Amino acid sequence: MRVTTAFNRLLALPGARVTDVLFGSEGTTVRVALVRRRAACSGCGQVCARVHDRAWRRWRHLDLAGQRCHIEYQLRRVRCPDCGVRVEAVPFARPRARHSRDFEDIVAFLAQQMAKTPIAGLLRIGWDTVGQIVERVVADRLDSDRLQGRVMIGVDEISYRRGQRYLTQVCDHTTGAIVWAKPGRNAQTLQDFFTELGERKSSIRAVSIDMNGG
Repeated sequence: MRVTTAFNRLLALPGARVTDVLFGSEGTTVRVALVRRRAACSGCGQVCARVHDRAWRRWRHLDLAGQRCHIEYQLRRVRCPDCGVRVEAVPFARPRARHSRDFEDIVAFLAQQMAKTPIAGLLRIGWDTVGQIVERVVADRLDSDRLQGRVMIGVDEISYRRGQRYLTQVCDHTTGAIVWAKPGRNAQTLQDFFTELGERKSSIRAVSIDMNGG
């Protein structure tokens, strides 16, 4: 079996095929090409005919056998009619990210289980990088309809870090899922939730609350 075939099966990168694999002292570099021929704008997703230029870019991927693995692709800059000159979108990484989707999803999962410091040590990334990745994953995966059709909700506060910092959380009693959260624990914080809810608050029939009323 050719090494490129093996890595295609091993990595299973969406929308991309492995063209070359380079092994070095710093880890493994996997060069890929996109399956689609035409480039899409990373800003709006519009397919663009005009290519401005090309440049190699690399993304950190999940480690292989304890060594760093990077994905390399000759990224095209396109001239989008609406966004201007932008880099093209790649299916295996989020816009403006320097890590693959698989890598970022692992970081976000670990962030639900532990603090940033052990994640940074385990995955060998910067402490600030952990927070940036989590923000991208949440923005990408957050359901825009999560506040629609809520009937029974619960409001509570949770402390985080040191120095009595609080987060107000709103959950759906039907599913048990948290649908909204914001730093703070006063009346204005809760008012911000109902302001964002807007006309959708008409579906709410019951609210339970267990937090400081300050």
